[in-house]
Amino acid sequence: MKSKLMSVVVAVTLGAIACKKDPPAARPAAHAAAEVTAPPNGRVAITVDGEGYHPATIRTAAGSPLTLVFTRTTDETCGQQVVFPSKHTTHDLPLNRPVEVTVTAPATGSLAFTCAMNMYQGAVVAQ
Repeated sequence: MKSKLMSVVVAVTLGAIACKKDPPAARPAAHAAAEVTAPPNGRVAITVDGEGYHPATIRTAAGSPLTLVFTRTTDETCGQQVVFPSKHTTHDLPLNRPVEVTVTAPATGSLAFTCAMNMYQGAVVAQ
């Protein structure tokens, strides 16, 4: 009886751990877009979750000013900060609080952003 009870406890615990992440079908539609074109107002919302940046690529006209609004939605990630290596800037991303970062798209190429561990990667790409 004790062994059977222990098996039930283990199964329930493992089931709870497995369900911690949303299944792909339950994720918001915003996660489907890996790439977007910046809207005319230059404001782009970026979600930071356990899988990275959504969207990870923002296309815009060369030299355009942008406001990237990062919102970290989980503690189970290395995304507590966003780093712009070429600008030598780092911004803390508190949980569930939007953080606005103003950047200018490069004349050519891209402006990379990463998490502090360089595991999540994104970019503003000049068109």
